[in-house]
Amino acid sequence: MALTGVKISEETYLTCLTHALSTETEEIMGLLLGDIEYLEDGSAIALVWWAAPQTRSDRRKDRVETNPEQLAAATAQAEKMSVEIGRTTRVIGWYHSHPHITVQPSHVDCRTQKMYQLLDPGFVGVILSCFSEDANKVGRIQVIAFQSQDGLRRDYRSQGVGSYDSAGDSSRSAPVAPSISESEIHSTPKASSSGNKQQSAALENLFAIADSEARGAAGTSTSEDESLSMQEAMHLSNLEASGAEFVRKEIPLEVVPGNSLVKLAFPLAPLVELQRTLFQEEHAAFRQAIAQSTVNGQIHPLAVFHHEAQYQATLSKLMEYCLCPALQTLMDKNQQNKIRLGQMQDDPQALHLQRIAISSKTGSPRSPQAVGRSPSHRAGGGSSSSSGRLSSEVFSPTVRRSTSSGHRGAGDSRSAQEGKPASPDLIRF
Repeated sequence: MALTGVKISEETYLTCLTHALSTETEEIMGLLLGDIEYLEDGSAIALVWWAAPQTRSDRRKDRVETNPEQLAAATAQAEKMSVEIGRTTRVIGWYHSHPHITVQPSHVDCRTQKMYQLLDPGFVGVILSCFSEDANKVGRIQVIAFQSQDGLRRDYRSQGVGSYDSAGDSSRSAPVAPSISESEIHSTPKASSSGNKQQSAALENLFAIADSEARGAAGTSTSEDESLSMQEAMHLSNLEASGAEFVRKEIPLEVVPGNSLVKLAFPLAPLVELQRTLFQEEHAAFRQAIAQSTVNGQIHPLAVFHHEAQYQATLSKLMEYCLCPALQTLMDKNQQNKIRLGQMQDDPQALHLQRIAISSKTGSPRSPQAVGRSPSHRAGGGSSSSSGRLSSEVFSPTVRRSTSSGHRGAGDSRSAQEGKPASPDLIRF
């Protein structure tokens, strides 16, 4: 199953981006939770509405590793979320950062992604390139979603080195360098050395074509396009030199409102949990540094001062880069909720005024008490009084004894002869 698109919620994207900006000297990693949506045409789209930042077990500039136990914990969290929101949730992807380097995945990233796809064909990878600058010293952030597919080295030779697509601009393809056929390779006495020379010549030709294109575009090409072409060529040369067996397949990525994917009680919970994860990670690194500096139960005071200073500096950076933006985001969200609450409170009054306006156009307005009354209630005064008497008789705690017409009791005749009103006999319930 091949994915045709990825939709990620705004809150999840904010969490991933904040995590990537937490450090510019090391890579970070996390898992993506959501589900796969299958369309009628047979295609599939990955829906991501939750992020699970991971604690790094190996912190390096060019790679990142986590413990397998964290993957099991994320799976358990997804199962719990499925019960809470009433929709299937599972681990469908991972994300990591590329500080100061290109957004394109390396051969290690492609191999790791392919390993995940063996477990789940819908698994997707997301890379965030940050702390990069163009020729004008303007910072930029690039994001790419990808999957891995088979791509042996012979495929590069048959397709041409320059046919590699750009991750920064999918509409612009790199110039196609002359392909190297097998007959040309074996026509020389030394096939292997000739093939390597021709491959190197093809790469040099690609660099030359990229430079000429960047300079000869009538002033429309920028230095950023030139740097992207150079990054593509360098990335492809690394894949050729390492003999990569897998290549990336870029998947369109779209950031959408979180409510359009699933209804969550607190969609910013991953952003809050990220702060705790980063603190625990730095605290564990500080304790490890203190333990390594301790010899025979003793540690030099300068070593303690050095480690504590680094620890405090790291926490200050986390507060500036992660905690303060998270607090500002929560405050903005709270303000939006207040505005929505005020609008919801004004809706009933607006509906009432609209109802009055409609009633005034159609006829005389009727009070809510008059709506639903029977015609007898809206008749003249006689009917109203008779209705009132009927109601008093029905709901009175006493009921008058019914007598047949034309017959009176002895008490009634005696009262009539004396000129006094007859006192009817009463039956009490």
